Amino acid sequence: MNPRGTIEVVGARTNNLRDVSVSIPKGRLVAFTGVSGSGKTSLAVDTLHSEAQLRYLEGLSPFVRQYISQRNRPQVDRILGLGATLAVDQRRLNRNPRSTVATITGIDGHLGLLFSRLPGVGPGPYTAEGPLTTAHFDRRTPEGGCPDCHGAGGRRQAAEDLVITRPDLPLFDGASPWFAKWRSGEHLFVPALAAARGVDLGLPWRSLPAAFRHDVLYGTGDEAVEATVDIPNRNETARMTYTSSQPLRGALAEVERVFANARTADAKQRYLPYLREEPCGTCRGSGFDRVARSVRLGGLSYPELLEVDVREVRRWAGHLAETLDDRQRAVGEPLLQDLGRRLRLLDRLGLAHLQLSRGAATLSGGELQRTRLSAQLGTELSDIVFVLDEPGAGLHPADKRHLLDIALELRDAGNTVLLVEHDPELIARADWVVDMGPGAGRLGGEVLVCGPPALVAADPASATGRHLAGRGPRLRRTPRPVHAGSGWLELRGVRAHNAAAESLCLPIGRLTCLTGVSGSGKSSVLGALGAGVAAALKDTAPRGTAVEDTTHAGTVREVTGLDGFGWVAVVDQEPIGRTPRSNPATYSKAFDLVRKLFAATEAARARGADASWFSFNTPGGRCEACAGHGRRLVDMHFLPDIWVVCDTCDGRRYAPEALAVTYQGLTVDRVLDLTVAEALEVFTGPRQLAETLTALDQVGLGYLRLGQSATELSGGEAQRLRLASAVQRGATSRRAGLVVLDEPVSGLHPSDVQRVVDALDLLLDSGNTVVVAEHDIPVAASADWVIDLGPGAGPDGGAVVAQGTPDTVAAADTPTAGYLRRYAAGLPLLDAAQDAQR
Repeated sequence: MNPRGTIEVVGARTNNLRDVSVSIPKGRLVAFTGVSGSGKTSLAVDTLHSEAQLRYLEGLSPFVRQYISQRNRPQVDRILGLGATLAVDQRRLNRNPRSTVATITGIDGHLGLLFSRLPGVGPGPYTAEGPLTTAHFDRRTPEGGCPDCHGAGGRRQAAEDLVITRPDLPLFDGASPWFAKWRSGEHLFVPALAAARGVDLGLPWRSLPAAFRHDVLYGTGDEAVEATVDIPNRNETARMTYTSSQPLRGALAEVERVFANARTADAKQRYLPYLREEPCGTCRGSGFDRVARSVRLGGLSYPELLEVDVREVRRWAGHLAETLDDRQRAVGEPLLQDLGRRLRLLDRLGLAHLQLSRGAATLSGGELQRTRLSAQLGTELSDIVFVLDEPGAGLHPADKRHLLDIALELRDAGNTVLLVEHDPELIARADWVVDMGPGAGRLGGEVLVCGPPALVAADPASATGRHLAGRGPRLRRTPRPVHAGSGWLELRGVRAHNAAAESLCLPIGRLTCLTGVSGSGKSSVLGALGAGVAAALKDTAPRGTAVEDTTHAGTVREVTGLDGFGWVAVVDQEPIGRTPRSNPATYSKAFDLVRKLFAATEAARARGADASWFSFNTPGGRCEACAGHGRRLVDMHFLPDIWVVCDTCDGRRYAPEALAVTYQGLTVDRVLDLTVAEALEVFTGPRQLAETLTALDQVGLGYLRLGQSATELSGGEAQRLRLASAVQRGATSRRAGLVVLDEPVSGLHPSDVQRVVDALDLLLDSGNTVVVAEHDIPVAASADWVIDLGPGAGPDGGAVVAQGTPDTVAAADTPTAGYLRRYAAGLPLLDAAQDAQR
């Protein structure tokens, strides 16, 4: 029988867990700790929450289950005492362009009810259309969406100045990045049109006849073009003939066509540089039909209310509650009370600066996770198991106390809170700790110690315990001096959401850290910086050209100081792949080199096998029964689909012919099963492969299996894979680069932060410039230059309030400065609330 008041896990083997059995007290705040990759999330999220979710789904009808995406069944013998769970993990799953803060939190539904139900608001002039409903305030519905833009608020239209960026050059020699690969079929009409009109395409674009330029951009209308032209192929000995005898579609229409037909977000991203967002003239960009734009409540229409931040919505709701008459109060009061609770929760989670209309794609990783968290916590349920995967990620120390208070309130309401966390100061306030380890990946997956925080702190084998006891090593880094003679990278006219700066100066060849409270504009500035420098470095874009950062809605008017720079790398926490076929080996290109080594063996040559023969993504040496997956998906209809080991290759991905070829005694599938650290010992050459593996190890990914599915990687692991690529590029590139990173140590155990900082120094050693946006105070204190944004969040932030060396910023009067002073003095950061205001 299950002991009363505990959750009993027996024989958990999910991911890297090694037959874990553990007893977890219910009704407590339980922290799951351990070094990065030790198995915390595998136990809390992928085992406990997944099992609870599947048990709930099995209670639904088969008809309903077939429409629900279900997690895989966790590998565990049994779990006793587990009730209903709610979880918020780190995965960025929402890529819907219409997903906003209001839709994620459910606040849009409450506002729709208020606008459509309160007596006295009424349908007014819309009586002929029937009574108002919530659908009139939802732009995703036919009733609520603008009929001209269908709720999108506008449309992306190709713009001439974006398609033709260098009119002083010939069209196919740099005038347009769109025509750079003009031999592809969609561009062949231009030589045909030029031949028919007798136009010399070797002349600069602006020198060509106006009528010809118009037809290239906008098409020939009803006029058919009859022309035959020979087109040189990549193989100079071959030619292909293009014949046209019909009207030609212009380049602008072609851009819009291929963008509309692109099926994936990544494919659409390739065409965004040629498109400009044009607001809908009918709805003025709101996406709402006339009813939602006309009906007013508390002095604002529904679209107007969505455009103000959470703080202002709270004031609006409070004022509305005071003005309700007796007839309205019966309907409005319950709605306003629930709305107020959700808004307060957003405020306490450091999100009061966000507008309700803010798109999910524009939020930082921490903001998106906390927005999703507020949706889960905005309930008064009890006896629930809440699973929170590193909710403190992306939070300024000033905001972490609110997170802790919310977790404790959930516990006191009769719930169990499972907190996957790295922050020692949050862990110390938990009731119980499950510490995983001892290492990461294959070296982890065991319970080191389980008990109160004091018990973990006393365990000498626990890395977490050493930091809890104050014995953990402080971050070590030798600052590089910044002085008046240092080279400077300057951005002028920076505009990114709430951030605005006429001039932003960054020392070249140094580590610069952007700091500030959550919502002060760090990620927005970082995104605009990366996009602005990337555009300025393009040969086809003149320096000083304004550029739009489509992720963070930012622009940079001008970039100077780029002499000597040749590239820019943006290192974020987006997934490196969305299919199980993507893995660290394929992403880093290490597997390309491994396959070449196998293809060079005598056994491979005897079989006529080239490098592609050893790919599990293409036919050749792979097992065709499972198409190289190593597993086969069994459709269970109304039960969750089940992955079973392929009975043809026994899970090895390859056919016997490919497995007969070995390199240094290893088959190709065995290589994919090696960790990065193990592969380093095997592959000492070629030099490029050894450098790639070394870079992965330097950023703390030595524990990852080369063939581990990208879908199993955390956001931090995906980011460190990108960082490894940047480190390798920085060491081999002939020209210096700019590397920008958004919270690079987010989700890292304190003992792992040192390795990432060391990797940043490797980039600096190679002459590169590194800029990070970071909440981690030790990282900020070790930077060469700090730019502190604020003073607050949202409309109260976005300005540079202090900049200079860490010591200079620590002497300023800003929230971050107080925490820098406390860190320098060796004081706890969570007790810095009063000092931070001094």
